[in-house]
Amino acid sequence: MTPCLGEDELLELAHGRPLGDSPRAEAHLADCPDCSALLAQLLAQPLTPSVQDPAPDPARSTPRWGTFVGRALGPYRLEAQIGAGAMGAVYRAWDERLCRRVAIKLLPAHAAGSAELARRLAIEARAAAAIAHPHVVTIYDVGEADGTAYVVAELVDGESLRSVLERGAPPRPRALRLGLDLARGLAAAHAQGVVHRDLKPENLLVTRDGTLKILDFGLAKLRGELGADLDSTASGTVQGTAGYMAPEQARGQPADARSDVFAVGAILYELATGRRAFDGASYAERLSAVLRDTPPLDAAALGPLAPVLERCLDKEPARRFQSAQDLAWVLEGLLEAAPGAAPTPAPLPEHPPARPGGPTTRPSRGVPRRAFLLGGAAATATGVAGFLLGRSRRPPLPTETPAPPTFQQLTYRHGRVMSARFTRDGRSLLYGAAWDGDPLATYVLRLDGGVPQPLAVPSADILAVSSRGDLALCLGRHHVDGQCATGRLALVPLEGGVPRVLLDDVQEADFTPDGSELAVVRRGGHGFRLEWPLGHALLDSSRWITHARIAPDGRRLACLLHQNHHDDQGDVVVIERATGRVRTLSAGWGTAAGLAWDPSGDRVWFSAARTGADSAIHTVTLDGRERTIIQAPGRLRVHDLTADRRVAVTLDAWRLRAMVGLPGTSPTGGPEHEPEHEPGHEVDRSLSEFSLVADLSADGRTLLVGEIGDDPATSGAYLRPIEGGAGLRIGAGMPLALSPGGDRVAARTPDASKPLVVYLTTSAEQPAVALGPITKVLRARWIDDTRLVVVGAAAERRPRLWRVHLGDTPPAPLTDEGHYGPCELDPARRRAAFIDPDGRLTVVHLAPPRAEVLPGAYREQVVSAWLSGGDAIVVRTRTTPLRLLRVDPRSGAATPYREIAPSPLGLRAVDAFLLRADGGLYAYSYGQELSRLYLMSPAAPR
Repeated sequence: MTPCLGEDELLELAHGRPLGDSPRAEAHLADCPDCSALLAQLLAQPLTPSVQDPAPDPARSTPRWGTFVGRALGPYRLEAQIGAGAMGAVYRAWDERLCRRVAIKLLPAHAAGSAELARRLAIEARAAAAIAHPHVVTIYDVGEADGTAYVVAELVDGESLRSVLERGAPPRPRALRLGLDLARGLAAAHAQGVVHRDLKPENLLVTRDGTLKILDFGLAKLRGELGADLDSTASGTVQGTAGYMAPEQARGQPADARSDVFAVGAILYELATGRRAFDGASYAERLSAVLRDTPPLDAAALGPLAPVLERCLDKEPARRFQSAQDLAWVLEGLLEAAPGAAPTPAPLPEHPPARPGGPTTRPSRGVPRRAFLLGGAAATATGVAGFLLGRSRRPPLPTETPAPPTFQQLTYRHGRVMSARFTRDGRSLLYGAAWDGDPLATYVLRLDGGVPQPLAVPSADILAVSSRGDLALCLGRHHVDGQCATGRLALVPLEGGVPRVLLDDVQEADFTPDGSELAVVRRGGHGFRLEWPLGHALLDSSRWITHARIAPDGRRLACLLHQNHHDDQGDVVVIERATGRVRTLSAGWGTAAGLAWDPSGDRVWFSAARTGADSAIHTVTLDGRERTIIQAPGRLRVHDLTADRRVAVTLDAWRLRAMVGLPGTSPTGGPEHEPEHEPGHEVDRSLSEFSLVADLSADGRTLLVGEIGDDPATSGAYLRPIEGGAGLRIGAGMPLALSPGGDRVAARTPDASKPLVVYLTTSAEQPAVALGPITKVLRARWIDDTRLVVVGAAAERRPRLWRVHLGDTPPAPLTDEGHYGPCELDPARRRAAFIDPDGRLTVVHLAPPRAEVLPGAYREQVVSAWLSGGDAIVVRTRTTPLRLLRVDPRSGAATPYREIAPSPLGLRAVDAFLLRADGGLYAYSYGQELSRLYLMSPAAPR
């Protein structure tokens, strides 16, 4: 290949001026993707007659932003201008509604004039608002007033990282600290499916206490679609800034999280050396450097940071760190080893209240098996850190004491412990447990000796113990959906008495230190409400709120926030009672369950794991410093602490069992399917610890089951003979449906670009599926061997039912957006039935599409099957035992059909249920958790 063209030659070509050796240049451009990409970018610039960077277009001159001072935009009054540029201007403003100061960015007038751009701006701002992290500037609001589009964010007291770098490279520990802040904030954004695509020192703020915060999440894409007029950089590139954008961005290829990692590497290089990684006097030179050059990585000068930067700045995305979290772990290890490094992170500022909803895209990191079961699966992060530094992928967090805690076993029976609370004097422990298949009950155990005594209140779980000696109980606790279990809140004296019922549908509760008030978590509003005091919603969120505990000073409350109640991935947050402000103390846990306050009130104890199913016990201070107390094989769960730091913990073993009910005499009076079996005989057809049933074959001989595990080679879709025998692995993903002929399997994947795949059971061929705008698939059922009914959603839209085809035929919607639910088809496969989120039982005629809502209310229920002949729909409860109703699809009349009771031993909830059309054969998966309760002491000293 001939040598690459110089920047001056490329600029001449971009101006349309021929070169002296044009045939050589043309031949080289045909073979060199870097030169052709660079020329394409230069052709996109508004080039001036000179060979320097493009001059600003006078027609797009910067507005007179200063004239906005003193004006009101909606509820915001602009007080002072604090920055301006081609992208707009930033003001300090006063929020009249919430009485707080904010920062407001005003966008140029033509950004507000387009309905499409306004829609995109709202989508991007919502994505940014979902990132609740100490190292990301929080978005409060987005809107348009008087022809001016604006974005409202938290007001940060500090300066840009560019200003810091203009004073020279900071000391190495501070450079590593700033890089670690950047990587952590970026990891939180990627976990919400947001890729920045324009990271540079100008978009990073350094607060007065030394914390770094990322600006403009979600807006880089918007700027790119609007073009150079709304880009604050001189280059005006489509996606990114020359000198910081990744090579794939410069070539016009899609950018992903690894593109941001490249930009972090360029910024970290500048922090470490004081020089830009890819510099040049012109835009062309900087872009050329990104595509062609590698900055000098002197190991003598950079030390262990050199291989880290080399990996970040690799031209090939596949050879970089595959996630910002991996990079953060490496930087954390380097910071710990750096001479003169601060022993703890800088204090973390507060964050505004968390917003409900947000994107559904899941993080690209390892997830617990439960996350893949009921949410989207994510790829396990690579072990780059261990490769570079010769250590484990995540550096072990230091423990607070070299001596491990000791454990005293308190329970020996077989079953599940729901909760445990100490009395205020620390001499007794109350715990709720369901032993040996018996109903849930609360027991009192004196820690100085004796045997557990049951509380004289039937079917009660302990929620809290007050300083006045009152008990808050949950009566009749039962699973209502996913992992959420609720009951009636009641108060009773510790000495005994008649419970006084206060509220229904309560998940948990806690007393204030003086025992005068209760905080509760209950279902309602956007999904879950945290009320403190009763009736006052301190937090109303679509996210699942668990383990809410009031601090010893009564001024704040800590809890876990999860994306939804089907998945225990979550963050540790603290909510201030006076303001309702939410601060994230520790984020990104793959599984999190269990939380309690330290008696000092300056830290929270919690149990969680980044990846896998084995939870450790950690603490996190109010300024975000984390410590691991103990790691053990199994799922440790924190329940409560005494004043002298003894801890009530459980060691939980959890699995998902796949059960098959083999019929005797059919409930509908039909012939026996397997006469050698007793009616109602159940067999366990699990292939691993986590098996989820998905579909039954038409002949009733084969079960489609999903196996969920940490090993991608063994997880995925399996066909299992119902009579027993080895399972046949069909492929990766979570299986959804088996075709009528038994030779096709539809499976769900976490890839938004390919959320549904089809496998052939007889060959390795994968038929193409035309999904059109569908990016998320929840459910599927085959109509025939070439068509399916799919419950799915387009990006940023609510789910609906679609008719999907193999091949090129685009999908066709069958219902309106938001009108959906797990569906089943009638035996003739001409109708689908489902119950929507509002509890409406709906029958959809597939050709032509027509939806008919049947009378009756079916909240907390789901369609399980159509019976033979199509003259009855079977609907079941989500709670156990499963109560099945037979519904006439013509009249809507409902009558009891049958009842199925899974084994009560360790029962959590039924996650899936299948019923054959003859009403005999059935299959279901249910969660089973078995616990042992321990007293851990002494807890690690502060």
